[in-house]
Amino acid sequence: RLSALQAQMNPHFIFNSINSIQNYILDKNEQQAYDYLSKFSKLIRLVLVNSRQKVISLQDELETLRLYVDLEKLRFDHAFDFNIHLPDNLAAQEIMIPSMLIQPFVENAIWHGLMNLKETRRGQLSLYFETTDQQLKIIVEDNGVGRAYAAQFKSKHVHQSEGLNIT
Repeated sequence: RLSALQAQMNPHFIFNSINSIQNYILDKNEQQAYDYLSKFSKLIRLVLVNSRQKVISLQDELETLRLYVDLEKLRFDHAFDFNIHLPDNLAAQEIMIPSMLIQPFVENAIWHGLMNLKETRRGQLSLYFETTDQQLKIIVEDNGVGRAYAAQFKSKHVHQSEGLNIT
């Protein structure tokens, strides 16, 4: 079930990405269209490659996340900042995790927290990593609208997040 999820990307994300590229072309922003398309194709390739493996390095997962977040930032006119905080002693290339483990949480932070800010303040999204006794702790933190407020928007949409359920 997890492999099936990892082998596909959210169709809405793909549709919205292609729509964004189309808008850049129509607005004659050729360089932006090229940059977006380049990142989008690299992200698709990484997701396909990573989906064939049970585990990937944390470094590879972070590369995929950076591309995903870069595309979302482009789509939303850089409405938020994204930071990754890795301790100096953390060897991201040596830590193995299931692919797409973090992405559903990052996506939820963007879509349910940050995008509902409606320009009231600049969004902040941060990932923090800690290691203790052979365990990796991952913290996804945002300054979005909060769960209670986001739940009001969620009740209007019937979408069930399979990514979070499987994770």
